[in-house]
Amino acid sequence: MAVIELTNDKVSLVANTEKTILENTLAAGIPHTHACGGFAQCSTCRVYIEEGLENLCPRNEEESSLAQQLGLLPEVRLACQTKINGDVKMRRLVLDEIDETIILDHGSTLSPRSLGIEKDASILFVDIADYTAFSEKTPAYDVVHILNRYFHIAGTVVKKYGGRIIDYYGDGFLAIFGLDDDPKHSENLIKAGFELKTAIDKFDHAVHDIIDSDFKIRLGAHTGKIIWGTIGIEGMQKEAAIGDTVNLASRIEQANKTLNTRFLVSEALYKKLQHKCSVCQSFEINAKGKSGIQKVYSLDQHFLD
Repeated sequence: MAVIELTNDKVSLVANTEKTILENTLAAGIPHTHACGGFAQCSTCRVYIEEGLENLCPRNEEESSLAQQLGLLPEVRLACQTKINGDVKMRRLVLDEIDETIILDHGSTLSPRSLGIEKDASILFVDIADYTAFSEKTPAYDVVHILNRYFHIAGTVVKKYGGRIIDYYGDGFLAIFGLDDDPKHSENLIKAGFELKTAIDKFDHAVHDIIDSDFKIRLGAHTGKIIWGTIGIEGMQKEAAIGDTVNLASRIEQANKTLNTRFLVSEALYKKLQHKCSVCQSFEINAKGKSGIQKVYSLDQHFLD
């Protein structure tokens, strides 16, 4: 005997191990979505296995093909193709028409979308100091021209060290290091940060040839667990990093303004590289959304290989 526990439905049922999960749930009266009729073509019957993954049959050819196309995690299985040989705890992932629309739109794309995975990564926020004053006194053409030069320089440096810019703002950007699972993502971030500071200091001289204005940047960084996934409706979606690590990195970057610093990193990031980085000064800050005091470090322009 094998039992299927559906946690979001608050139902447990004795399963027929000769039948698929979908066949068992439908027989029990569970409104289990299966838009394609159960032929491994839509994935709306998908379930997330919370416990008992080892009690599921391996993916067959049809499920494997769709799972690869959609980038499904091992814990996400198609109920229409999966049989069990032991107790399993799971939850249905498509619960209403909105869920179904999202999944069907996802399946219509040509490239996989990340459905949400946890990764170790390092996050870098960069913004332009005194951007409002810069943009207000600079002609529109020159603003866009200078920003394009700035983002080109920054993108080249970030890419050089295995990072990726995933968001642009009017006055800065968010870059992530570690999506490629490089264990040195923290070190790569610091190297990129130092090189970027040097490159923008040089660019500042070029800006003065165009307008009478300084062009300086501020950097803030943190390292830890992030959630990486694709968000947004079809045609307007993007890949995004989400979670406390991202939020704290943003707060650290913002602290530069009040502390009159240019490159601040979290204690977690500093501890990983304390034997390689020179510190100008340490500070204690209150970060919005975080309880307690957060220690941050202002890095010197120095890095030892």
